[in-house]
Amino acid sequence: MSFRDYLPSPKFVVMVGAIVLSGGLVVGAQYITHPPQDNSQLATDTTDIEAAQTASWQQALQDVEAQSGIKAPEAPNTDTVSSLLNAAQSSNLTTQVGRTLLINLSNANSQGLGQDTPTQDQLVAQATAQINATATSKTYTTADLVVVDQNMASLRAYGNDTMAVLKAHPDASAQNTYMAVGQASDTQNPASLTQLKAIGAAYKAMADGLAATPVPKTLAPLHLQLVNDITAIAAAYPDMETVLTDPLRGLAGVQRYVSLMGEAQRVLTSIAQQLNKDGILFSKDEPGATWSGFLPS
Repeated sequence: MSFRDYLPSPKFVVMVGAIVLSGGLVVGAQYITHPPQDNSQLATDTTDIEAAQTASWQQALQDVEAQSGIKAPEAPNTDTVSSLLNAAQSSNLTTQVGRTLLINLSNANSQGLGQDTPTQDQLVAQATAQINATATSKTYTTADLVVVDQNMASLRAYGNDTMAVLKAHPDASAQNTYMAVGQASDTQNPASLTQLKAIGAAYKAMADGLAATPVPKTLAPLHLQLVNDITAIAAAYPDMETVLTDPLRGLAGVQRYVSLMGEAQRVLTSIAQQLNKDGILFSKDEPGATWSGFLPS
């Protein structure tokens, strides 16, 4: 398996994910709760409004209401909003985020907000927090690793053993992952998504194998990060499996997967550089020869 071969542009995925997970929801909810109005209904006497501005803002508001015949909406009761948000909870993340975003945007609109950038940024942050809360996986600590004394022999053994573990799980394939999700999205047929369970299990087995691999002391921090990255990659697969039934959860899983794959590649590059710096060279017949592919050309 090669992490380097199938990685798409992280910038592309982050941009697409950001648009789908935030901007689209805000625009859609804004259109539902704040449809276009006839400008004639909002026409007021400019001279009277300017005169009213010399008084307190409360009096100015009352004057505008009296002249236009439109009464400003009252802010909803906070208990009512809380009750609605509680009722919006759902096992389907797309449904839950859509409901809560609609409620929060309606609440903002009732207070004369909703179209300003700070309010929309806040609404997006609230929606994003719900999406990010789905990411859960086991976190390893240094105590979970097999840390050994560092010497030339242990470094060489580590280099060979780590690559052997990575190559032992060919089902942990980024290419197959993207193909499965892409086919399901293009055809709206969930059949290809059944492959994801086996791919996720392969990543989990890979993480377990790496956690059991003896690692020299100075490489332990990098190795720990690699183990946790791949563990988190495996945990993204149940979310990706829902890309048709719960699109937000599925897309969040894909975005998390791409981000973690990029991070794992950077960790592998750092380990390769450290082994090279320590003078550890591998013959072409050794598993460790693959480390050369992670070194900058």
